[in-house]
Amino acid sequence: MLVDWNRLDSLKQGDDEEEIAWLKEMVESLLTNMEIRIKNIVRFAEEKKDSELQAELHQTKGVSANFGLEDLRILVTDAEQNLKTGTSDSSYTLSLKIPNIWEPTKEELKKKFGIN
Repeated sequence: MLVDWNRLDSLKQGDDEEEIAWLKEMVESLLTNMEIRIKNIVRFAEEKKDSELQAELHQTKGVSANFGLEDLRILVTDAEQNLKTGTSDSSYTLSLKIPNIWEPTKEELKKKFGIN
């Protein structure tokens, strides 16, 4: 499941236009910030910068959980866990797969919220 829509919808307090607009703004901010995070993860994995990669994976895991980005959360959690247990090469491999999950997730969010 790319997006847990129930989780995402639970972030708003109601169904009035103000709440819907607020959630759309939150998703727009999420899209911008995640683009940066994903690029950082790929760069840190390619450069084998373990401490920077671990920090970025951890932050991305939290954001993914908060917004219900389930497939991304699972992949990031696995990559972080591999890094913590000393299997860095597995973490790098998983980290480099993150954009492949992020792209369809991003498109699904854009479509749902009418974002270009």
